[in-house]
Amino acid sequence: MSPYLQNTLELGADIEYHSGTKYLSGHHDLMAGVIGCREQSVAESLYFVINASGSGLGPFDSWLLLRGVKTLGIRMEKQQSNAIEIADFLEAQGLKVHYPGLKSHAQYELHKSLSSGPGAVLSFETGDVGLSERIVESARLWGISVSFGCVNSLISMPCKMSHASIPAEIRKQRHLPEDLIRLCVGIEHPEDLINDLARALETAGLKVKR
Repeated sequence: MSPYLQNTLELGADIEYHSGTKYLSGHHDLMAGVIGCREQSVAESLYFVINASGSGLGPFDSWLLLRGVKTLGIRMEKQQSNAIEIADFLEAQGLKVHYPGLKSHAQYELHKSLSSGPGAVLSFETGDVGLSERIVESARLWGISVSFGCVNSLISMPCKMSHASIPAEIRKQRHLPEDLIRLCVGIEHPEDLINDLARALETAGLKVKR
């Protein structure tokens, strides 16, 4: 989402924390965090602790972060528009797509009331773990990685990657499908991304509707 699409302070939070490593940076070349506070006194107290403990961001990383913020709006708009097209394509294939930008999403209206856009991360289910694995392995333009927020598009299977250390029983209790594929959409041309997904789906054994 990033603060570009949702301002949690305006929604009532007293303190908000954003990962500068993701959308704020946009290039996966630093590790950083950003804290926002409603009250100046709280911000000053946090600044004192960060400064006194020496855990503040270094000069070069600060420069990288500021560089990224300058293009945040352009990147988010492009990534989000790409994600909307991709979500529509996947839903047209009869796949179960999880993306708050789709009217079919159970919390579409709620999300719309809390943010100015649906963001650029979505996921979908195929109904078969093996099929999902073949799709991920067949993708070429999509890098296989568990991260998100950068300008290049990424694909992953949470239950095989980022959430693999969580016991299968607990994953089931938390309603995390084993066949789930997560897409973190970048700024590439949407037609290229969709064509690559279509090819991956076909290679994996699905009949694609064009």
